[in-house]
Amino acid sequence: MAKGRKVHLSFRRHIDRETGHEVVRLTPPHVICHRNYFYQKCFTRDGQKIIFGGAFEGHWNYYLLDLNREIATQLTEGNGDNTFGGFLSHDDRHLWYVKNKRELRKVCLETWEEQCVYEVDSEWVGYGTWVANSDCSQLVGIEIRKSDWRPLTDWQKFRDFWYTRPECRLIRVDLHTGERHVVLQEKNWLGHPIWRPDDDQTIAFCHEGPRDLVSARMWLTDPQGKKVRKVCQPQPGESMTHEFWVPDGSALYYVTHHEDDAHRYLCSADPETLENRRLRTIPPCSHLMSSHDGRWVVGDGSPHKTGAPELNDPFIWVFDLHKGSQKAICRHDSSWKVLEGNRQVTHPHPSFSPDNQWVLFTSDAEGMPALWLAHV
Repeated sequence: MAKGRKVHLSFRRHIDRETGHEVVRLTPPHVICHRNYFYQKCFTRDGQKIIFGGAFEGHWNYYLLDLNREIATQLTEGNGDNTFGGFLSHDDRHLWYVKNKRELRKVCLETWEEQCVYEVDSEWVGYGTWVANSDCSQLVGIEIRKSDWRPLTDWQKFRDFWYTRPECRLIRVDLHTGERHVVLQEKNWLGHPIWRPDDDQTIAFCHEGPRDLVSARMWLTDPQGKKVRKVCQPQPGESMTHEFWVPDGSALYYVTHHEDDAHRYLCSADPETLENRRLRTIPPCSHLMSSHDGRWVVGDGSPHKTGAPELNDPFIWVFDLHKGSQKAICRHDSSWKVLEGNRQVTHPHPSFSPDNQWVLFTSDAEGMPALWLAHV
């Protein structure tokens, strides 16, 4: 089927039996559907529509879901969509996404007209999540030399890949002209590039790989790659993960934990002074995302490191950093399993709606991965 196809959905609402909060399943449990990466823009500014990845055609394409009409409109077609890294433009007019690890594409949400703005060189492969700056004039991404690239279809392959020390380059692309600039290039696995909001002179990126192998994960640079600095040096046995910018640009938040400590901690880094602060102890959440000013943070409880299912945390948590409080708003009960060679599709990846009244997440609790909303 072509772009523009309408999929009529039937939302299922219920009250979470443990928290009393309203929860809505948006997509059916017999079709794989998932949200994009948690710090990528998925809601329109009015909160009425959401982009997501759906396998209604047997392969994953992008859809735009109208929450009032319960109708999803197909935006892309064919194989090869990276349905995790796509995002809506700042003005809600376009979808940006990468196809076949090579083509950065732009889709008009009104006409479904599509154009390729940038294409990866034949000797390289596009990797991971590519992120735009605040006005969608520039984008940062990671490319891996094609001869070094391996499909990372399970966590053992992910771990093994770190030892190969692939040649990577951090790039920025002018979204008006498609011109590419190489910010950094090195024999080191790079990932998670993110522009600081409203600051085109600061890019965060990470040294990718298993937490116990990466010596220092988080780094900052300017767009020329000349002002590279380490955000924080972990203590022995300490690891850091899933950093994200507070949407107002005031801080870089991240999670840290120590191999001998049962707790995890939400921390922040000042991008100017590089002062790092521990904000609060949190349940064992894997991914966190904040409200615009960083006051509210949502996280997804995750599997225990022992692999014992009874020790897993099944909740979506919301933290109020001003009051120092926390509450579970619902069970997500996602399996976190690798599905069809994808390591991310069952991860909840929660984030707030624009009005902070709802949390969007993915869960396979009722069958295949589906989109869910939980009322805060």
